[in-house]
Amino acid sequence: MARSLRPVEVFPITTRYLTVLRVSDVSPGMRRVTLGGEQLRAHVAANGFPVAAFRSDGVDDEFKLMFKHPDLDEALGPSQADGVVNWPRDPKLLMRTYTVRRWDPVAGEIDVDFVRHGVGPASSWSYRAEPGETIQIAGPKSSAGHPEGVAWTLVAGDETALPAIGRWLENWPEGARGQVFVEIADESHRQDLPVPDGVELTWLSRDGAEPGTTTLLFDAIRGAEWWDGTVFAWVSGETLTLTPIRRWLRNEKGLPKEQVEVTGYWRRQEVAVSESDASLPDFEATEDERDRFDELAEIAPGFALRVAATIGLAMAFDASPRTLDELAAKTGTDRTGLGKLLRYLTAVGVAEDLGEGRFQLTGVGRELEDDHHLEELRLDGVHAQRELAGMLALLAAVRTGSGDDVRRFGKSFAQRVADDTALLTDRLEHEAETAVYFAGALAAKVPADVSTVVVAGEASASYARALVSAHPETHVTVVAAPSEIEILRRIHGEHERVAYQPGSMLEARPEPVDAVLLTGRLNELPDADAVHVLKQAAAGLNPGGRVLVFGDVLDELARDHDYEDDLIDFALSGGGGRSHEEYLALFDAAGLAAPERATVGWGLTLYTSVSATD
Repeated sequence: MARSLRPVEVFPITTRYLTVLRVSDVSPGMRRVTLGGEQLRAHVAANGFPVAAFRSDGVDDEFKLMFKHPDLDEALGPSQADGVVNWPRDPKLLMRTYTVRRWDPVAGEIDVDFVRHGVGPASSWSYRAEPGETIQIAGPKSSAGHPEGVAWTLVAGDETALPAIGRWLENWPEGARGQVFVEIADESHRQDLPVPDGVELTWLSRDGAEPGTTTLLFDAIRGAEWWDGTVFAWVSGETLTLTPIRRWLRNEKGLPKEQVEVTGYWRRQEVAVSESDASLPDFEATEDERDRFDELAEIAPGFALRVAATIGLAMAFDASPRTLDELAAKTGTDRTGLGKLLRYLTAVGVAEDLGEGRFQLTGVGRELEDDHHLEELRLDGVHAQRELAGMLALLAAVRTGSGDDVRRFGKSFAQRVADDTALLTDRLEHEAETAVYFAGALAAKVPADVSTVVVAGEASASYARALVSAHPETHVTVVAAPSEIEILRRIHGEHERVAYQPGSMLEARPEPVDAVLLTGRLNELPDADAVHVLKQAAAGLNPGGRVLVFGDVLDELARDHDYEDDLIDFALSGGGGRSHEEYLALFDAAGLAAPERATVGWGLTLYTSVSATD
């Protein structure tokens, strides 16, 4: 199962306004801006929502800085909400993501390092920033620590990753081994960093070459001694130069996903410079390739992209021009069919015809090399299968209130997944990966006096393991279908205080417990079934027991993807996303006490309803 070996702690997203305290140059290639202010402490935002104290416990914690768009008088930014922030829906929202280089809670200071090259709002601001200025930030929303259970750690990145690498080396665990590679513009850009015992630090100079144009980092990693034992690889920098590194680590070195973290911090592309300010891009003339990619993920382009992802077209190109015959051989596809697909992909800007029968992917098309896109787009995966089934059933659902998924396929989508081991495994592994970011925070919300818990629903075993980890006296039973239990055991292993029981959320519990935790899947049930599940949960409680419901709530912060999921769930099951008021109505219809509501992690909701004591 693909879970990172780095321990992750998630906390509510916050936004605050900070003041520039100092500006200095760490090297000819790096400017440091120190931020501080009263709002680093816990406080109440102007709109009345509480803002937790600033946190940054990891080595590569990311947060966003808001900058003023040239067409506006002041910078746009989010407002604080309950555990999340409310982002303005405005194309002139101008923000960039940076790493916390240093966090000193005693002095109340944050250091942020800006690479001094290129054209952009962040670098331009850092050139001009002066003490006393105010800037809005949002986050961080999580912290990740040093990988656990490894023999050594491979850390590599260009200068944009240097702030994270520098903080990492300053907080390196005693006795841990590692190889660290840092790519910089030239030798004068070296920084005075500590090198702990057991760590080898190698500086790589481009000697004047433009950033994002060399294979320097990949060559160094590939040529380094590969030590024995389990390794965790962390590599960050320019997105496209990282693709062959990720592929080499996964394919050549055989590292599973949980041992690899490759993150694109920036992407090299052509930038049109503003005529009024040469330090800023012309935002209207400069196309964002990621935005362009998202626009293409619609009906015809979207299907073509999904077919390309499923046949492994990007891997067949391997970042080089290829002929149609080469691509057909590498993908194992029909030459005529692939030719038609390439012709269409060329027409929409995903591929480029170089002439003489040779093609290559464009910058937009190389988004197909991204693991996240591949996981969501491949047509043999559960995400795309659910998406397609829901869209096909949507017309009938909108017209009649009930989708026609069963008529089209002979069985419901849920049953198709249950009957297909590959799809079921894909779903359960994806749920477990996502739960990593919420399980610890959810377990902390469950009272310590709860000694017996039944968990059913999405990522049930993940939440069960988090509960027994947080509460040493607690015993948890995971209720799931037999086919799911087999996969969950393989993913999570065994734990002496976690048991598995075949069944479903719709069934009564044979033995009373202190709490029943229902995670995620009420949205896959129509109201009548959801009420029945709540009744069954309450019937299986000890006096004073708790019914816990955890998941997303549709509110004013919901986005188009939230409503897309709502549509798909409605089309496939008659359920869908619910508002706070609709959840309250479910509890009331089930005869349960009005629940308390708490925010967990990044805006998810935990409802707790306590049963009568007699």
